[in-house]
Amino acid sequence: MRLRAAAPSPHARRGAGTRHGLRILAALGAVLAFDARAADWQVFSNATFVAADSNDGDSFEVALGRRREIARLYFVDCPEATAEAESDRRRLLEQSRYFGIEPPVRAVAHGRAAAARTRELLSAAPFVVHTAFARAPGRSGKARVYAMITLPDGRDLAAVLVEEGLARAFGVQRALPDGTEASEYARRLADLELAAAVTRRGVWADCLPERIADLRRRQREEARSVDEAFGIFEVLSADHPLDVNACSSEELQNIRGIGPVLADRIVKARPFTTVDDLRRVEGLGATTLERMRPYVAVRPAP
Repeated sequence: MRLRAAAPSPHARRGAGTRHGLRILAALGAVLAFDARAADWQVFSNATFVAADSNDGDSFEVALGRRREIARLYFVDCPEATAEAESDRRRLLEQSRYFGIEPPVRAVAHGRAAAARTRELLSAAPFVVHTAFARAPGRSGKARVYAMITLPDGRDLAAVLVEEGLARAFGVQRALPDGTEASEYARRLADLELAAAVTRRGVWADCLPERIADLRRRQREEARSVDEAFGIFEVLSADHPLDVNACSSEELQNIRGIGPVLADRIVKARPFTTVDDLRRVEGLGATTLERMRPYVAVRPAP
C-alpha cells in the first residue's frame, strides 16, 4: 500500500507562507539598512588635488568637478606644518607629546613631510573622494568637510600616512563606505601605527621611548586642567552651541570625552526636549554632561 504525505492544512500553509514572507522582508530590510547607511556617502571618482598654502597632511583642497572643498581626513591626525599661530603651537605641543618628541618644534618638520607626501600621492592622477559633507571644525575659519580618499592604486590615504609614520590613528571616525565598522578600521590603523613606531618610520624616528610615558602623562594632566577651565576644545563656542537634535556624529566627537560610540548613541536617542534628556543616553555620565552643557542646546526636532 502506497503511503502519501498528508496535505498541509490551510493553517499550516498560511503559517509557512507567513514565515516565508517574513524571511523575505528580513532580507529586504537588511539590504535597505545597508543602502541607507551607504547612501550617506557621496562618491566623486575623478577628484583632483588643488595646490594651496593652507594644505597640510590631513587637510587639503580638492576639486570635485566644478565644486571645490577642503577635505579633512577621517581617522588620522598629522603634525601641524607650521608653528606661527598660537593655536598651532598648542596643537603641536599635544602632538609632540603623543609621539614622544622633544622639543615640540621638531614635529613641524614631520608635519611638512606629511603635507609633501599627501601632495605627491594626490597630484599624480585623479583619485576618489568619499564624503557625507559633515562639517569639520578648523582654526582657519575656512569650511572643511570630513572625507576618505582612495588613491589611484586602491589604497586608503589615511592608512598610507599612518603606515609611513606621518600620522597617528586619532580623530573623528565613521563607518566606511563598504560597511566596515568604524571601530574595526580604527583598530586596523592602530596596528599600522604600532608597526610604524616599532620600525621608527617617519615621525617615530624622533621618538624618545624613555620619555613617551611621562610626556603623555603631562598632556593628560594639562588636558584635564583645560577641561576644568573651559570644558571643551576652542573650536566650539558657548555663543554658537551644537543643536543635539540636528548636529552630526562628527560634530559631537569634537567635544572632549565624546567618542564615536557615544556620539552615535546620542544621535540614535533623538529627539531630546531638554539638555537634561541626554542623561538617558547609555554611557553619558554626569561629569560629561556638565562639561557639555554650555556648548550644546536643544531646539525643536524637525
